[in-house]
Amino acid sequence: MSDSEKPVLKYDLAAIDELSALTDENIELFNSKVTCKRYKAGQTIFMQDDACEGLYFVEQGLIAVRKVDREGRTAVVRLGFKGDTLGYRPMLAKEHHRASADVIKAATVCFIDSKTMLDILYHNPDLGMKFLERMAKALGDVEERFFEVAALNVRIRLVHLLLLLYNRFGRISSDGMLILELPLTRRDMASMIGAQPESVSRTIHDLQAEGLANFSGRNVHVPQYDRLVEELHSGLNA
Repeated sequence: MSDSEKPVLKYDLAAIDELSALTDENIELFNSKVTCKRYKAGQTIFMQDDACEGLYFVEQGLIAVRKVDREGRTAVVRLGFKGDTLGYRPMLAKEHHRASADVIKAATVCFIDSKTMLDILYHNPDLGMKFLERMAKALGDVEERFFEVAALNVRIRLVHLLLLLYNRFGRISSDGMLILELPLTRRDMASMIGAQPESVSRTIHDLQAEGLANFSGRNVHVPQYDRLVEELHSGLNA
């Protein structure tokens, strides 16, 4: 079969790292089963405690993965970006979803049912290894978050989050100023860094007073990007 005749994935799913391990036969089966749906901001893809019926692939947009405790308090535990896979842990563990997936920015998310995906996995060890790599990285990220909450103050955690969000949603203006449109509320930002909203508000006030960043609603303007990076490095080194 020539390169031009080889099957290709439907939709824009080339950014999904795991799917790079699919064989030609896998791709044909995958394409026959996968569906994609457009979601508006505020819609929910799946709910915590729902049965896990398959995998979700983020083609574009931004997803907040949230957990809810028994008192109804919610916390954003991670964000899903283009190229991310949602639901693989409960699918592999044959459990219900342990968190909800809410759309923060309009998104296109593709879905394939568990039966089809597990059938492909059973016959493709390379694909299984890709999912193991994804799980190992996720565990590493969890350990990193535990470290940050235990060892770093709220100020450094917030600066770190701002820099991470800038990499996805920021830009540099012609005068060298960093401009970032926050995709999260301040309460969600607080939950992501393991802090109280009041502490985040005080930290924002301090950053503004020192001229490091100016917050106006969801917009953040940073006059000197290097100063924010130096702030993070000094906090990590301390």
